Amino acid sequence: MNSELDDGCESLCMVQALQVSFGYPGRVVAHEASHCWHAGLCLLQGDEGTGKTSWLKALAGQLPLRMGLLHYPFADNGRLAASSCFWQDPRQPLNDVYNQMPAESWVALKRTLYPHWSQQQFEQHVQGFGLEPHLHKPLLALSSGTQRKLWMAAGWASAAELVLIDEPLAALDKPSERYVQHALAAMAAELKNPARPRSVIVAHWDAMQGVDWEDVMLLATSP
Repeated sequence: MNSELDDGCESLCMVQALQVSFGYPGRVVAHEASHCWHAGLCLLQGDEGTGKTSWLKALAGQLPLRMGLLHYPFADNGRLAASSCFWQDPRQPLNDVYNQMPAESWVALKRTLYPHWSQQQFEQHVQGFGLEPHLHKPLLALSSGTQRKLWMAAGWASAAELVLIDEPLAALDKPSERYVQHALAAMAAELKNPARPRSVIVAHWDAMQGVDWEDVMLLATSP
């Protein structure tokens, strides 16, 4: 592990965006943008349409850059390995294979991908979200809110260096919303462990009550 200290900040820099530009035909999401995401809880904050999900896709390597560089100092060669990043796009429809797969089988696949997976933490999040009755069901049978709970439980249990979460409170009931805020607050200190620093980057429209963010990147609405 060779995470670097960002100039002027005591936290370890986990991802550096250097003059990056990306977007879609007819729409620019980022133009020559630079930012450093540190170890700990990081927030991408913006209203609908500001590019929060697109930023997460870019950080996960799923949205090509038009120019610039994304650098991952924790990686040996600065490039992101699949086992170092957890990203499950909640808006992306699942393919037929995953749709028919029981939730517990999907979890088993994720467990094989992430070498630092914590089954204890996963079971803790299953209990916190009330997921136990749903684990035997095919993913297609889960509501969008239950799927989001499953993605978050797996992401947090993955212990990947980079965990990307999109709109964590969307489609959730109030008890689950409170659990998300509690779970994020509870993991904040551990993420900054210098022996193995990690970053959880959350995209959301506001700062979420009770969460102390290490870093906030505000995304402006396009004119």
